[in-house]
Amino acid sequence: MKLRTTIFLVIFLLITTSTAYALTITCSLFPVYDFTRAITGNLANVKLLLKPGIEPHEFEPTALDVKALNDSDVFIFTGKTMEGWAERISRSLTHTEIIDASENITLVDNNPHIWLDLEKAQKMLMNIAEKLCVISPENAETFTDNAKSYCSKLAELDEKFYALNKNKSLVFAGEFSAQYFLRRYGFNYISAYEGENEPSIKKLAQVIKFIQQNRTRYIFSEPLNISQVTRSISEETGAEILTFDTCHNVKDENITFLEIMTGNYENVARVLND
Repeated sequence: MKLRTTIFLVIFLLITTSTAYALTITCSLFPVYDFTRAITGNLANVKLLLKPGIEPHEFEPTALDVKALNDSDVFIFTGKTMEGWAERISRSLTHTEIIDASENITLVDNNPHIWLDLEKAQKMLMNIAEKLCVISPENAETFTDNAKSYCSKLAELDEKFYALNKNKSLVFAGEFSAQYFLRRYGFNYISAYEGENEPSIKKLAQVIKFIQQNRTRYIFSEPLNISQVTRSISEETGAEILTFDTCHNVKDENITFLEIMTGNYENVARVLND
């Protein structure tokens, strides 16, 4: 009986030891969360600070959030411009390593949505991997290999976006954060929104006129927030609403950044080829 108990305890210890995480990492937004879990695999417990559905521009950490960050080995955020609160909170973290994923990436017009340019997304991914290799050198080879593998997949999708026909303009009827994407791949576009303000009556009229004159069949909107402006444009013109997901946040944490951007590719290709 004692022998059986001893064997059971040995097996239990082996199982719990093999599944124990070397690092606990908290990430601010979904893109860096997805990059980090792809890099670390089963070698870290990776958590997403902003839960699904939360608007990142309006987010303010609670006391529980700060405690979670203090309890983490590593805190990874997108950049000072995207998360204005992150730098302030970082100064209060005494035992947590801090990684700014946008380090050495130049912003355009102070726009923080850099991950929509898949070349910059790869740089973010490698920034995270390089810092994690310093923090956990025993896992450096695995982290590097995983990062390169994900970058390779993003590079393939990057080439597919480049190869799309640029024969039509894309119409963004919802809130607009896709400038890096459009600049990277050279798409012509028109947007109802300029910045974060609600579009004026004059701007709405321009967009509706453009859709009607060009017989545009589709308009783009964020999937989590299809605004009344978008619905009104769709009803006025008969244009179908398609999603272009800027990956700020997601409904389901199990989806990947690559899957979301592949979905964006399919919708953009549909507009250009239909």
